[in-house]
Amino acid sequence: MRILAWNCRGAAKPSFMSSFKRLVQIQCPEICVISETRLSGEGLARLRRRLGRDWETYAVESQGLSGGILLLWRRGVATFDVFHNCSQQVVMVVSAPDAPPWVLCGVYASTNHRVRRVLWQEIASLIAQGVPTVVVGDFNCILSSGDKRGGAAFTDKVDRREFRDFVSRTGLVDLGYSGPQFTWCNNQLGSARVWERLDRAFASPDWFLLFPTCRVTHLPRIASDHCPLLISTSLGPRHHSPFRFEKVWLSYPQSWDIVRDAWRLPVRGDAMHRVSRKLELAKRRLRRWNREVVGDIFRRVEGVEAAISELQSREDLEGMLSTSDTGDLRGFLATHHSLLRQHEIFWRQKSRV
Repeated sequence: MRILAWNCRGAAKPSFMSSFKRLVQIQCPEICVISETRLSGEGLARLRRRLGRDWETYAVESQGLSGGILLLWRRGVATFDVFHNCSQQVVMVVSAPDAPPWVLCGVYASTNHRVRRVLWQEIASLIAQGVPTVVVGDFNCILSSGDKRGGAAFTDKVDRREFRDFVSRTGLVDLGYSGPQFTWCNNQLGSARVWERLDRAFASPDWFLLFPTCRVTHLPRIASDHCPLLISTSLGPRHHSPFRFEKVWLSYPQSWDIVRDAWRLPVRGDAMHRVSRKLELAKRRLRRWNREVVGDIFRRVEGVEAAISELQSREDLEGMLSTSDTGDLRGFLATHHSLLRQHEIFWRQKSRV
């Protein structure tokens, strides 16, 4: 199972939906924990309508423009029971066929360490139930000096000591990560730029024994100042979608020629063999044409994402980017949003043909 946890810094902004759809398309998560939605009431209802029928949802509404958590899961994947005891978390019990149940706790911790104490108590009580548990999200606190770069020098404040004590007391295990070291950046320039590892995935030892090959990936920061986290419970092969004839191809006169030319090729054998073989030839030619011609506009997004990832990785390793590279990074982020908007317009137009 794949879990996507992302502090989106506002789900009502124009860049959220296109970026979220892109993440879902590429990473194929079964569960998504979206935090800091800054939505409640009618705004939250509008977002749910835009998500479509593939997802079921459970929401903790924001208080004004502060906080908010939205939990999404794909229909039919497993049995899910969802609830919350405080505004800083959502708890999901996952029951899959032929597997023991386990608990996912999606977290968006308060920026106030006194309020966070309530969250630590709630999670500790959850762990004490003895059910394998994984806790993921934005904890709004760091554990040590290694979790911070830039800004004021690290000091071991009371909130950080309380965070360490909570992790030690509950026996939670940090699942580690691959990708950039820091999950949040304040996006300031020069010496004012600060990076921290605020987003994490912890698990109880029995959950880790249940999924020993699990892995956590820090994805590039796009449309938010936080990295999305992707938690995969297994190293199994990725699902490859079957061939489907896309309706949008019909708007290209060339697609008709591809099918016509494939169908005209001489094939030996009985009638059913000839039909089957010509269908296979048409499928292969359409796949190649789609990849080389139609898919070109989508490869631009992949190229921009690769450039963003490269610059953020270099920043992560070297500590700072040059003024020119910082400008390039901002430009790539703006281009990425623009391309996703173009894709939405493209598909909306083609769907009406």
